[in-house]
Amino acid sequence: MLKLNEGSPGHWVIRIIWVAAVVAALVYIPTKTNTSTIGDIATATQLAIAAMSLNLLLGYSGVISIGHSAFFGIGGYTTAILVSEYGWTQGWTIYVAAALAFVVGCIVSLPALRLKGVYLALVTLALAVLFPTLVRWGKLAWLTNGAQGISGIGYEQTPTWYNDHFARWQFINESISLPELRGREGRAIFLYWVGILILAVCYLVCRGIVKSRVGRSLIAIRDNETAAAVMGISRAKTKALVFGTSAAMCAVGGCLYAIQSTLAEPNLRFFTLLGSITFLLIMVLGGAATLWGPIVGAFAYVILDTRTRQAGESGEGVIGWLFGWMTGSPATLVLAIVLLIIVFVAPFGIVGLLKRIAAKFIVIIPRPAGTAPLPVSALEEPAVAGSPI
Repeated sequence: MLKLNEGSPGHWVIRIIWVAAVVAALVYIPTKTNTSTIGDIATATQLAIAAMSLNLLLGYSGVISIGHSAFFGIGGYTTAILVSEYGWTQGWTIYVAAALAFVVGCIVSLPALRLKGVYLALVTLALAVLFPTLVRWGKLAWLTNGAQGISGIGYEQTPTWYNDHFARWQFINESISLPELRGREGRAIFLYWVGILILAVCYLVCRGIVKSRVGRSLIAIRDNETAAAVMGISRAKTKALVFGTSAAMCAVGGCLYAIQSTLAEPNLRFFTLLGSITFLLIMVLGGAATLWGPIVGAFAYVILDTRTRQAGESGEGVIGWLFGWMTGSPATLVLAIVLLIIVFVAPFGIVGLLKRIAAKFIVIIPRPAGTAPLPVSALEEPAVAGSPI
């Protein structure tokens, strides 16, 4: 077993190798795979953002929510309405959707101050069930277009600034030849990189919250709410902040999903209660209360779901041989079996399992407490008793 101190050269080598592997995988996908695979991975980034937002709420603060599909739908419909009715550019609608969902999330957090456990879960469940019904409501049809939904909201062509940027870079460095993105493949690659960029931003936001004083307050409330209140932690402010941030982040994922799907309608898969269950499944699959869990879970879910559906339709391979007797796609059944196996074999998800395996070969020893340099104020001579200070 190899033991390394945190921050040591060996630890930094492992970090650099890990970052290089991730970057290589991200570059490989849009350059060496087909358009369908690029679109699937773009969808995975959107689901990862939604699962990450749920993980921030449920994994770290212990607040149960089964209504995140409503926030996902708010993001999608905000983009659809602003693009179709007011002629907004798709990218600018993301900011409006995040702000609107933040306000709704803060309002929804009010029941979380008095309700706990299954009662709070029922309130958020009602939110998930209410949203599709609300957008179908006849009195709101002038805005949401009722059951038909709103279509044609995606990019018809890759934005000009995207290709202009690559053309400018190619002019600066003539040794690099970058193809101009056009058509269906160009849109897929563009949405892929946009999804990766926003996913990275959401990851940094979650990491910043978890590592901050607010994150420690969330964990304290999750572990013992009474003790947290005794220590002076404001439950109302903390829960409202995390609920609003979680809702805003989930709405961003909904915006990207609507742009990629080019429509927003009540029956879309992730705008209904099934979407909330999917986000929860992804979080558990990857590993709750871990920063990388929702990302790993989303990619694993999309790859497994896509490959299973393809094998079920073709009837080839192990999946086709085992589930060829089914009339429909075996994807849901296979996902349920995998989830049951994960729960028993890896109760802390895929990330937890990988950490447990890695711990058998490499152990990172954290820095001892108190080894950080002291601030200047702490090095000054303390005031003695009876001094004028």
